[in-house]
Amino acid sequence: MKIEWNKVTWYSKLLAVILFVVVFCVGFDLGKNSEKVDYVVLPTVPVNNANTPKLINTVSYSCDGGKTILAKYYQGEDKPSPGGDQPPIPGGSVALVLSDGRSMTLPQTISADGGRYANADESFVFWSKGTGAFIMEGKNSDTTYNNCVSK
Repeated sequence: MKIEWNKVTWYSKLLAVILFVVVFCVGFDLGKNSEKVDYVVLPTVPVNNANTPKLINTVSYSCDGGKTILAKYYQGEDKPSPGGDQPPIPGGSVALVLSDGRSMTLPQTISADGGRYANADESFVFWSKGTGAFIMEGKNSDTTYNNCVSK
């Protein structure tokens, strides 16, 4: 059996091209998967949902004792009160980063004056009004971040 070199060369070239395409496609696919990176995310309100609250403002506060608060204020839809004679329940929220390393997102609560944000059992309350803010914590509502003023 005699093999012509022209046919061998043509088949070799075809095989080389197919092998190159397969390696390129596999390498490209592997490269896409290797680009995934884990990020550290500060607590915020989700941003990919159609019902996501809108970021209104970001404020940095300086407090007594060298403490700081970073607050991101979000607007949400107000909800009707359970009783018709009460004001609507605010739908806003605030994402806080405290200088002691804690971070949290709190829902807005009813307030006669200023913005009031609290966790469910009200053991942590963040108040803001104008350029000032403070935080009360615990059963006795101790003020742990006091005389905070926006920078």
